[in-house]
Amino acid sequence: MKQLGLFSAPSLNVLGAVKERMAAAASECGLSRALLCDRMNELADRYGICLVGGRSGRLSPDTLEKWLNPVDREHFPSIKALPVFVAAVQDTGAVQEMVAPLGWRVIDEQDARLLQWAKLYHSAREASRRLKKLEAEL
Repeated sequence: MKQLGLFSAPSLNVLGAVKERMAAAASECGLSRALLCDRMNELADRYGICLVGGRSGRLSPDTLEKWLNPVDREHFPSIKALPVFVAAVQDTGAVQEMVAPLGWRVIDEQDARLLQWAKLYHSAREASRRLKKLEAEL
């Protein structure tokens, strides 16, 4: 793992960027805020996740709006609520914003398989190169 420099690293305060990406994803997902809120509550119910505190534990459109407002630094989704949001909007951008300062990327299963293939391909090429070198020495 690469160590982050004290002054050269991007800010680890990702809240604003995460909320901006959430707002963009919410706007681009094709659901109204009310329908997005309903979808998140359905997913939360299905997986036994409490999205917010309080009696009902259900997300309200007002709370969702606060989560999506990048200027509001007091209201943000919990670590339990973020995957529900990502699943509801089908966009991993908010999670990408969380890991970007660490130099990491969020990739899907297809890209993970492609990366695995590329690593194996390069390993095989390197092994072939060493084999040819060893054969030449014999």
